[in-house]
Amino acid sequence: MIVYIVLLLVTTAAAFLVVKPAELPVRGMSRQMFRNRVSLCAVFLLLFAVSAARYGVGNDYRRYEDHFYNIWYGYVVPTERGFNVLVKCLQTLFGKDNYLFLFAFFAFVTVFFTLKALYTLSASFVFSFYLFMALGYYYQSLNTVRYYVAIAFALCAIPYLFRRQYGKFVLTVLLGALIHKSALIVLPVYFLADCRWKRWQTALLSLLAISGLVFGDIYLKVILYLYPTYRNSIYLEGGTSYVNIARCILVLLFCLSVYRNVIKDDKQLLFYFRLNVAALMLYLCGSFIPEVSRIGTYLTVTQVFLLPGAALKIPEQRIRRAAVIGITVFGAVYFAAFLYKAYGELVKLLPYHTWLF
Repeated sequence: MIVYIVLLLVTTAAAFLVVKPAELPVRGMSRQMFRNRVSLCAVFLLLFAVSAARYGVGNDYRRYEDHFYNIWYGYVVPTERGFNVLVKCLQTLFGKDNYLFLFAFFAFVTVFFTLKALYTLSASFVFSFYLFMALGYYYQSLNTVRYYVAIAFALCAIPYLFRRQYGKFVLTVLLGALIHKSALIVLPVYFLADCRWKRWQTALLSLLAISGLVFGDIYLKVILYLYPTYRNSIYLEGGTSYVNIARCILVLLFCLSVYRNVIKDDKQLLFYFRLNVAALMLYLCGSFIPEVSRIGTYLTVTQVFLLPGAALKIPEQRIRRAAVIGITVFGAVYFAAFLYKAYGELVKLLPYHTWLF
């Protein structure tokens, strides 16, 4: 546990030194940019080191070792073809039994592209980075290798969507889908969230979400047709995440309190706000979906941009300061609860073990 706590504190302290170019005075540009690069490199190396040096951490660590073995010998594996080809190439170059290198490689890709997205999209890098850590996203990446590579690519695709570079947006998402096909959900959902909704469209989408409570069995058959690996698995038991429901509700209440003055006319904040609403509807009405959080995370992860962006735009200084403090405390409490659950049999992120010693 101490490793995760120290990592959060040290990396957040390093991230505090990062100032984005739009916030820089002209005269201090070169010096601050150098400091940015040093700080970002320090954050990257610390996150990469903890991820790459782990051994047996995560409930799917051993399963991925089996996947690596089966991929080399040509046995059937449930992973995506793009992932299989990449692993086979790496094994050819660096050894078929060098599993530690494979874990390190995917840790490198995940951390690099995640930090790139955080730096590009955040209103305050340190604030967004702190929430990314405190809400457990980095630590969960130790547990689901392919999935968080896909999430990193999905986040990197968002700036292209904002700039109307749709070809680059789609291509970036498809690259993530080669590693984990769940990334494909980003294409329709992010496009919808980026559109300006009219009232009738909002009502229609709400009815579509609520229909999951009635026609869940029919929708499930479609899902199993598209993703047959879920057939006859434990994931068909369904269920939802009450923690994520509560979190989405709290975020929604905060956003509604500042919606008129802060969010309403900000296109990017509206995008994140709509994704939070969509996540709430998904968790409330989509319990029939196998591993519903696999879809939900693509939506809720943007809270690390929504909360800082909305809080820092509040015009009244006293209210803005209270919002920043409240969100920071909320992150700390959430992180403590996450660590408490990290010992669980279904998580296995604690205790932390490393191959270094």
